[in-house]
Amino acid sequence: MNHFKLFLALLLTVGILTAVPVSVDARPPDPGLYDAIRSARKYINPKSHYTPSEIEECFTDTFNILGQNWDHLPAIYQREFQGIFLRPGQPGSPYGSINLPKKFDTAHFRFHYTTVGPHAPPLEDVNPMNGVPDYVDLCAEAHERSFHVEVNLMGFKKPLDDFWVAENGGNHKYDVYLFEFPALGFTTTDWYNGRVLPTVTTFGPYFAINSRLHDYYGKLRGNRFIETTTAHEFLHGIQFAYNAFMPGWFMEASATWIESKVYDGGLSEDRDDIPDPDEIGESNAYDDYPQQLGIFLDQPDIALDSRVGLHEYAAVIWVFYMAERFDVDIVRQIYGVATEGSYREFGNFMEVFTNHGTTLVEAFKTFTEWNYFTHNRDDGKHYLNGHRFPPVVIHPHDVHDTYPVRADWDSEAMPEPFSSRYIVFEPTPGVVMDEFAIKVDGADIAPIDTSFLDVTDRAAVQNELRRLDILGLRGWGAKFIVEKSNGTHEVREAFTYQRSQEGQITVNDFGGDIRKITLILINVRPDIERVVIPGGAFGGAVSYMAGPPPAGALSTPTLSQESDSSVRIQWQLEDLTDIREVVIVRKRYTSLVETDDPRPFQTAAEVLNAADRNEDGIPDSDINIVGRVNATDTYFEDATIFQDIDVDSTRFDPVNTRYYYAVVPVNAIGIMGTPSIDPDGITPIFNPLDIPAAPMRTQLLQSYPNPFNPDVWIPYELGEDSTVSVEIYDISGQLVRTLHVGMKKRGQYITKDKAVYWDGRTQLGERATSGVYFYVLKASDYISMRKMAILK
Repeated sequence: MNHFKLFLALLLTVGILTAVPVSVDARPPDPGLYDAIRSARKYINPKSHYTPSEIEECFTDTFNILGQNWDHLPAIYQREFQGIFLRPGQPGSPYGSINLPKKFDTAHFRFHYTTVGPHAPPLEDVNPMNGVPDYVDLCAEAHERSFHVEVNLMGFKKPLDDFWVAENGGNHKYDVYLFEFPALGFTTTDWYNGRVLPTVTTFGPYFAINSRLHDYYGKLRGNRFIETTTAHEFLHGIQFAYNAFMPGWFMEASATWIESKVYDGGLSEDRDDIPDPDEIGESNAYDDYPQQLGIFLDQPDIALDSRVGLHEYAAVIWVFYMAERFDVDIVRQIYGVATEGSYREFGNFMEVFTNHGTTLVEAFKTFTEWNYFTHNRDDGKHYLNGHRFPPVVIHPHDVHDTYPVRADWDSEAMPEPFSSRYIVFEPTPGVVMDEFAIKVDGADIAPIDTSFLDVTDRAAVQNELRRLDILGLRGWGAKFIVEKSNGTHEVREAFTYQRSQEGQITVNDFGGDIRKITLILINVRPDIERVVIPGGAFGGAVSYMAGPPPAGALSTPTLSQESDSSVRIQWQLEDLTDIREVVIVRKRYTSLVETDDPRPFQTAAEVLNAADRNEDGIPDSDINIVGRVNATDTYFEDATIFQDIDVDSTRFDPVNTRYYYAVVPVNAIGIMGTPSIDPDGITPIFNPLDIPAAPMRTQLLQSYPNPFNPDVWIPYELGEDSTVSVEIYDISGQLVRTLHVGMKKRGQYITKDKAVYWDGRTQLGERATSGVYFYVLKASDYISMRKMAILK
């Protein structure tokens, strides 16, 4: 049986070859693609004239999204947009009837325009009086200035030229077409004729600038739009020389940012070392930023990389933050990383932030802090022009002054991936609280005890914990702006426990010395929330609660090891006031050398959240809640010791591992009180689990992680000695890779050191593209198939 027949038979066996009627008029599931189709229709159906409200900012993203998705578009869409990439005046172009016979050359550009008909720019020719309309002269000056600032001064690559393109405008210079269309400008290509890989493509651009901007905005504002649009579009041309498939939202955000680098109103003190030509009367791109930034700051709980509406332009605030906090060159550095591919979960930013001495998660959390200090909250220590930015919006129902209070948000209500929400806590009028606590509680990333999970779920949970431990890109962050009565403020942070995602701060004299606290609740997962639960996953949830902590108290706990290897923690109830339950918090300490001093919990505050000892913004994994019992219980047996350690590692030494415990009273809404801390800890005896019995039958298990990028492990069990191989197929049934494993004994092949490993590459060594794949296990007479997905 050949590969495709085998694949087809397996598909039929599992019942996935089902005819599904698809309406070609149905809305595409990707909102970015839907918006691109809407804009493309607007472009290919020109009107005789437009109103200012009909003019969009930029069509570059529209062309780019269509190009990226072209091979997957239904035929009806391909026919509809078949001429969209053709230049004005070319047969088949939506603007094929346009004649732009006039040519004007500068050092790097050729401008195509007409002086007759509706597409002609204003014909005024006084400054300079050179036989060329001033509108064209201004375009030419703006393009050469953009080239000088962006390439010569800032060090970006030059756009690729179009020398090899059949319709290249007559020479190798960058072509700029001036005609009327429903946007300020756009940058595109004749087609993807450069280096093409699944996540990388480069090509030479051509540019378009609307020839009638004076009609919509008047001469003064229209001229500013000519200049800033030129700076914006020229950077798009530069982006195409790095990777036209880099994240589209960042292409627009950074192109919007470059406008103020080329035209900053002549400001010399601008926190960069670019010797740009600061001129008297120079246009100031900042004049147009407040409206764009308002889109972002009005809804800070929308994902940073959202491409709905104008959000990708509003994300310019992220670029301001990076360039002003780190270095103006950081954008060029990110482009450089993107030449190797465009990766999900903000992968293109990780390496760059590491080179700047921090992490992506720390940078993003600090970004949300900067956004608080805008408009009338600007303290002069954050954004250069923060006073000109709109304020970040705080919803009226997120302002509290009556306590206790608790709010619970499901996956629909909580902040989207890589976004935040601002919640204000003000003292109750006339009331001073000796102690006031604020706690956040996200959906558990992992259960306290993972031993009951099946192998697939356990692998998925471990993958989530590993990603959180290394990158911090899971769960929730919590920053607090604590404002004092003397007008000063401090920024504090509660790092959530890795597994239960809880963290709390407790302050004194709320209503006295402290007059307001703003919680910045931050979703630090850069992709759609997917919390693993037994047998599946759900979209996550988060809660916050605030008020006085419980007044009850517990005695100092004592520790002992039971015969079944668990640790027994015992305490006494000294005061049950306000206590609803007791949580047991554990800290793991591993001594690296014999002279290391044990480090129990140092303070009560250390018990109430995770630590971040190296200040990289990632919560350490050594402190977690390991148990919850009723308020009247006085003991707990911890059976999860050593589950938080890789006991298979050659570096594992149980003698050097010590656990410390604290017992904490918790009230009815979830606020934690004063911990009672065990000062001595315990070094438990390590008893390895019995080796599981060999399986009775052969079976293929679910790969992990799933989805994955770039590599994956395929676990299986053998009921008898067998010759093993795994074949990988794409969604069309084409064989992608064969993994020859060889003869294997009866047993379990589940852990990473035993499961079949696939590096995500084809037989030819190329990276497999995003999508659904099928993997087939062959072992003697056994054949089975499962699905997995690559998500980049």
